[in-house]
Amino acid sequence: MSNENKTNEKELWATIPNSKGVDRAENLISLSHIAYDRGDYRSALALCESAEDIYISLKEVVTTNTLMHVYEGITWSLKKLNRNSEAAEAALKAAKVLAHDDVSASLSMLREAGRSYFHAGEYEKALECQRQVFAEVDPEITEWNIASDHYNCGTANMELKNYADAIPDLLKARECFKKEKQPENVYLCDEYLSQAYLELGNGIEAVNHGQKALDFAIISKKESNESTARYHLGCAKVLIAEFDQAQELLDSALTINAHLPDPDWELTICANKQIANILTIKGKTKAAEAILKRNKTLEETIYDS
Repeated sequence: MSNENKTNEKELWATIPNSKGVDRAENLISLSHIAYDRGDYRSALALCESAEDIYISLKEVVTTNTLMHVYEGITWSLKKLNRNSEAAEAALKAAKVLAHDDVSASLSMLREAGRSYFHAGEYEKALECQRQVFAEVDPEITEWNIASDHYNCGTANMELKNYADAIPDLLKARECFKKEKQPENVYLCDEYLSQAYLELGNGIEAVNHGQKALDFAIISKKESNESTARYHLGCAKVLIAEFDQAQELLDSALTINAHLPDPDWELTICANKQIANILTIKGKTKAAEAILKRNKTLEETIYDS
């Protein structure tokens, strides 16, 4: 923290005992910003919550934007503390308070609640937040908001294994991200779409989106993306009985993944199982059994409690 910030913080704390009402709340918020910037999220949260109490008691003279600012501070601090469920609840509280005065601000907090529930692993609640967003008319909605809303809905359904439900939202998100010239987000949609079609046994569409994802991964030179894209495309090729191409893709996915700083061991396990499956189809059962035997050792490490 700079000496100037330290001085400002000291001066702000000195005002607290003698300040009241809105002035006191504003000083608490300023202190929360300083605490947040230095990574003291617990203090930032406590200061925001104290300011919230004051503003709620003076809601007749406090603007919607002011309340929005406080609730954002509470939500962000909770997220930094990995208290995502609480962050979602704070955002929902904000959405309810703001609903009558500023629909767009309310929907913004509702979206934030959905994202927080997603990060907490509460996917049904994340979906419910998104459904509420879709049910309202946002006067300030942008193409980016539309893309993000559908993407968040699609990915929550993917986590819930509702693959058929995920596809329309992911396709809409892809369309909107494409309009916004966001190739990395288009890539993410293609990865999820390839996976969804795989799970539904639609090899043609799984290959279609898998190839698009791999094309972007190679061009962007992001090896972690490339290993994942090669894996999904390899699995898709199995569905359409292109076994040699599938095996080549899976082998290359394993090689790239093995050289990453933080290898995806679940990808390693699944790719080896797919290769063993291909070898079995080709009649090379001994080679397949050898792979599965080696794979079992890794599975015991990764999956056993």
